[in-house]
Amino acid sequence: MDKMLTSFFSGSWSCFKLIGVFFMMTTYANAGPSFRLNSPQYYFNDPKTLELLGAALKGDTAKTKDCVGKGANPNDEGPVDNDYKRLRLLHYAIAAKNPGAVGILIDVGADPEMVALGNGAAFQFVSTLEDMDMLNFLLDLCPISTLSRISIKKLMFDSVIQPCLPCLDVLLKRGVPIDFPDDAEYTVLMRAMDCQDYDMAQWLVSRGASVQVEAYNGMTPAYLIQFHLNKYKVGSPTYNKVLRLKEMMQERGAVFPPLTPAEVRAKRGIKEDPRLYQH
Repeated sequence: MDKMLTSFFSGSWSCFKLIGVFFMMTTYANAGPSFRLNSPQYYFNDPKTLELLGAALKGDTAKTKDCVGKGANPNDEGPVDNDYKRLRLLHYAIAAKNPGAVGILIDVGADPEMVALGNGAAFQFVSTLEDMDMLNFLLDLCPISTLSRISIKKLMFDSVIQPCLPCLDVLLKRGVPIDFPDDAEYTVLMRAMDCQDYDMAQWLVSRGASVQVEAYNGMTPAYLIQFHLNKYKVGSPTYNKVLRLKEMMQERGAVFPPLTPAEVRAKRGIKEDPRLYQH
């Protein structure tokens, strides 16, 4: 069996990764995750920060700007003695479902791409909360074209890990390329298959995800789906779902039987290199 399967299963990327925010949320049967938000004093102890946040939450733009002018930090983070439950002011406003405060804070310098320990950046945080209204609002204020590659990558691939299909839908409608790659040059389609989320994979193929991309290590969607198909009992519900995905891929030009990753690398003239097995 191709050595790349070792890389495929033991690499640093995993669909089972968790971020700290998951430990602070409760998921209800008919709703998205609900964040247990404490009072501002739980997270922040600087009087200037508390005054700034209070003004933003009340929608007082003038006072908010005055606070920043007097030295308040719109990107303050706390509680400083906890590495897993930290928020920045923007995270707090998002958790409080206060778009007015979110807009005011961004206007005075709050950075939605700045990470808070344990909760990621504000964009990541709002996606984890599966708050589509707030995600759309943030993207109105900070369009995809203004975001860093790192932020876009986190948004796209965390949506697969979580999973959050509505998040992916928003991102695609906002202009993120459906084949946007991660550091290993895998696409969200390939990562959805990694996570055995075949419903998401079918949805992505139906939305136009490429079935002919090649990752740096030689992995392809066709090889992945054939590998997954071979794992299941013929005729089982999961087998039939994966088979349908394979058929969809064939309709869009995928060739079976697929080349192995080693064959793809050889075709491209890539020599065996230890770096190939780091993903």
